Amino acid sequence: MADRALVERILAESGVERTPEPPQASYMAELWRSFWSAVGRLIDLASGMLNLSPMAQKWILAGLVGLTLAAVGWMLFSLLRRRRPVQRQPETEISALAAAAATWDAAAWRSELERCLTEERIGEALRAAWWWLARSIAGPEVEPDWTSRELAARTRRRELRDLLRRLDALTFSADRPGLPDVRRLADQIQGALG
Repeated sequence: MADRALVERILAESGVERTPEPPQASYMAELWRSFWSAVGRLIDLASGMLNLSPMAQKWILAGLVGLTLAAVGWMLFSLLRRRRPVQRQPETEISALAAAAATWDAAAWRSELERCLTEERIGEALRAAWWWLARSIAGPEVEPDWTSRELAARTRRRELRDLLRRLDALTFSADRPGLPDVRRLADQIQGALG
């Protein structure tokens, strides 16, 4: 433990600044400033070559700002439009799946996965893929409330963590995965199970 009086004396004698200055900006703000600085240099260069008046430079800058804001707005609009509302399954389907989870073995879940893929029901196919993998490695001990992490930990199958992460990423991503993505995942599960 340091001697507080000694540290205070050394700091006073050395003239070290003791009050840290707040950071001037975040990374994004600094990036933004750098971007506009580069744009300004380009405008200065172009105006020097084209002999543009200061008013013309201001109009060009205002146009670039408007285009940038429009581009950012369009990206936000596109992101919000792509997000799809979560579709709730009817209560009877949930009950049927809960009953199936308790009784089906790995082979039944594999068949269910193929049926869902044939019918292009992506969400159900991903659920069936999880249960197929879970029943294959944990058998009847697997519980419906287990997460993929719990499944890997309880079965001591840590080599399957990456595969389970990919399955979770497809299941819980904001974007709906495509049929080829789920088929590729099913092939990877098959390869991992041997």
